Amino acid sequence: MVSGLEKFEDMQQKIASQVDSSKTIDFYNIKKVAGFDCAFFDDQIVCGAVVIDAKTCQVIEKKYSVAKSSMPYIPGFLAFREGPAIIQTYFSLESEPDVLIIDGHGIAHEKKCGLATYVGIELNKPSIGVAKSLLIGEIKDNRIIINNEERGALLKTKAHANNLFVSPGHLIDINSCIQIAGKLVIPPHKFPEPLHEAHKFAKKTAIKLNGGEDIAHESGNYEESEQERLEKEFGVNSGSIV
Repeated sequence: MVSGLEKFEDMQQKIASQVDSSKTIDFYNIKKVAGFDCAFFDDQIVCGAVVIDAKTCQVIEKKYSVAKSSMPYIPGFLAFREGPAIIQTYFSLESEPDVLIIDGHGIAHEKKCGLATYVGIELNKPSIGVAKSLLIGEIKDNRIIINNEERGALLKTKAHANNLFVSPGHLIDINSCIQIAGKLVIPPHKFPEPLHEAHKFAKKTAIKLNGGEDIAHESGNYEESEQERLEKEFGVNSGSIV
């Protein structure tokens, strides 16, 4: 296990060396945003992707993929657990999103290589990490400080709810992350709408594929009829099992 983690650490350093977190992106210049989230049952990972219209927040497209999870959850190494599934699902999209929002950190990570950074670098797309908890560092004036460097910010989206932690993944700066993520929140939801929709889609898909169990026991073999039922329930372009 140690040698495996050392290999991942080397990969993190290489990925982090390519990060560009300096680019300004104005929310009003983007048209489509995609959210990505993953759910698990048994040894299966289900990645849900939802593309929305940035101005209306209407859903344009939904896709999902299912694959065997290649590794357990290890703090700091989420990119290697969920990243490949997100990338696979991205390539199934028919729409071309301008910005990606990922359930996880970007550069607000010890090695500057959170899940959103991994995905952004691999796809060469602007990516934003939105996380529910702080992985490392401290908060000063609502900014995430790691190793004396500003890596992200707090985002308060709902009264009496915990803050979100927003950070650049790649090809976007901190202020743009705050603006875009904030503009995409629709009360009473806490998360930006692409992420909110992706979370629901991934979880519901995992439950259905698991025979209605709340992400538990047997994974089983999945029939085409299950795919058809998902398409009826979720509407546009509801993905495929890969």
